[in-house]
Amino acid sequence: MKLRGRRAHRTRDYRQAVNEFSRSLTLVVDEDQLRTAIPAKLREFFGLDRVAIFLRESDGTPFRLAAARGIDAALADAPSFPSDGRLARWLKVNEIPLVLAEQPGVVDFLDATERRALESLGVAACFPLVAVNQLRGFIAVGPAGAGPALGLDPGERELLSVLAGQAALAFENAALIREQRDRLRRLYRAERLATAGEMAAGAAHEIRNPLTSIRSAIQHLRGDYEDTSPRAELIDDILAEVDRINEIVEALLSFARPAQVKFESVDLAELVRQAAALIDARARVSGVTVKIDGPASLPLAADGNLIKQVVLNVMMNALQAMPDGGTLSIAVERVGSAAEIRIEDSGCGIALEDRERIFDPFFTTKKEGTGLGLSVCYGIVQRHGGEIEVDSEIGVGSTVSIRLPERHA
Repeated sequence: MKLRGRRAHRTRDYRQAVNEFSRSLTLVVDEDQLRTAIPAKLREFFGLDRVAIFLRESDGTPFRLAAARGIDAALADAPSFPSDGRLARWLKVNEIPLVLAEQPGVVDFLDATERRALESLGVAACFPLVAVNQLRGFIAVGPAGAGPALGLDPGERELLSVLAGQAALAFENAALIREQRDRLRRLYRAERLATAGEMAAGAAHEIRNPLTSIRSAIQHLRGDYEDTSPRAELIDDILAEVDRINEIVEALLSFARPAQVKFESVDLAELVRQAAALIDARARVSGVTVKIDGPASLPLAADGNLIKQVVLNVMMNALQAMPDGGTLSIAVERVGSAAEIRIEDSGCGIALEDRERIFDPFFTTKKEGTGLGLSVCYGIVQRHGGEIEVDSEIGVGSTVSIRLPERHA
């Protein structure tokens, strides 16, 4: 009777834990909050030495350490696991926990790098995060007690598996909500750009014709004065300002009537190296170190001239954010079925209130500038079917990510 009572009491505790865990997760729709809350709750409830959550950003990308408790390693230095690796395949097919000390045959099946990674993290078991028949990630846990054994009884393991399933659904829901928000933000941005484009086209047309007449008249007057005349110097200044207005009009036309994209086979890695070479002299003068990381070649179907324009514009913005020197890091890699260019600077960063507006036409934080450069870049990437996003922190720097999909030329 006493044994039956203890089991009944434990069952009630487990049921209560599941209900509380589920209720708490339904209140959280932010992925960062989930990454903070889930490891802390699991470690507290089961008395685990360490809990680590590995997630992938998108299909084809590796499972990377997203959050941890009880692990000293920095997230950036933690190992990753390939999405098509043996550990991921085993967890996806079996959808059950892998307890390392009890399943040596499976451990031997893993790649040597995967075994070393699990050992370095002190992992005793991996619980899959499966949602919508997809492996979204896994929870790696350390032992609940001394020694390498997991240290959880069958009931606790079952409960941890149930909670992992709840966590997988929570991450799935958070990802769907984030995607919906991103989709709405891109739609809203596209509408703003379209409206601004119509206005820009009309304004440029109305300004361009009289501006040409004004410049011709001023040039004619310039011929009446010697180069040493004060009036000649004044007229030269007027001509310079007229030319600056003309540059703004040209930028308006580029934004309002974008060039046709001509897809052809290009080497994205070489294209990025060429763009970096163009800013090399300016970078040296500014005391900026340029670092490029990526494969020797990355073929892709794109308009090479337009993509180079985008990359060059972003690099120039990065240099302007580091007037006192710094580091400009450029990475090129294939991510799933897409190619990605990441341009990271160690500059002043972008304020949160400005971050959502940087692609808006005519918005700029510079003393000089039209505010059209990034708007044009955004349009170019969109016409390639890609995405361009900015992540930034004041005093730390900014990272611009350009993702271009795989397509045939």
